[in-house]
Amino acid sequence: MSKVYVIGATGGIGNQLVKTLLSRGVQTTILVRDPSKAAGLFGESENLTVVQGDYADDAAFKQSIVGHERLFLLVQDFKNMPAIKRNFAQIAYAAGAKQVVDISSGSVSSPWRQHQIATSHYCSEEAIFNLPNRGSYVALRPTQFFSNHFFGDHQTIKFKSAIFGSAKPDSTVPWISPTDIAELAANVLTEPIEKHGDMVYSMTSEVLSGNDRAQILSRVLGKDVKYLQISAEEQYKAYVERAHFPHSVAYGFVDAGESNFQISPALSIVLHRPPQSLEAWLELNKDKF
Repeated sequence: MSKVYVIGATGGIGNQLVKTLLSRGVQTTILVRDPSKAAGLFGESENLTVVQGDYADDAAFKQSIVGHERLFLLVQDFKNMPAIKRNFAQIAYAAGAKQVVDISSGSVSSPWRQHQIATSHYCSEEAIFNLPNRGSYVALRPTQFFSNHFFGDHQTIKFKSAIFGSAKPDSTVPWISPTDIAELAANVLTEPIEKHGDMVYSMTSEVLSGNDRAQILSRVLGKDVKYLQISAEEQYKAYVERAHFPHSVAYGFVDAGESNFQISPALSIVLHRPPQSLEAWLELNKDKF
């Protein structure tokens, strides 16, 4: 089975991906700033190689990518994302990698340069796709993660029995489980490269309003949870102060507006199971609320 190299291994999605790959017996290499953090997350495994480095450490990556056929990319630096992703992909392809799997965003399908998040991911995809003599390039385009509830909703539910947002109570937003993102990435990284080729996988499992989410939360947590609409200014302030988002990201979330996204009907084909629902994800994480 092909060796897999993972960039972004210690975040929520990368963490689940690495554990899934190791459970399947895949030889996996991760590039991390802090090897002790990786040891705490993954323990010891004969199939895991930990390389210390970061986005700017070309030397460590160039040496350690040799012998890997697959590269997984998850980069959180929105400002420098296109350059970072292009650099990693270019080095990997030149070293013999045959496939790059990139966590992009559903926002790429939004109007051109609608906000910073969409622009960063669009330019990243374009930069990798246009590399000369590249191998396979698969882009996963998830919409909002269920784990975005940890940006502040988990606290307001605990102390105010409410979730807050600037969207109208019945306005819908597209959602996907981070577990599904990690598992789809693992499937693409372990199945035949030619099967997935240059596929783009849109990832929306549920389209829910604030009221919908409040009802699901109430059912799972066994208490009455309300959705309360606040101003755009209040929502922006919450993202900046609680989630510590930079201006461009916080503004992008608030300005996204009502969703035109539809549920991705074919996800079960590549996941090999039905996508996880918000209710199921909350059941597994309800101790945090």
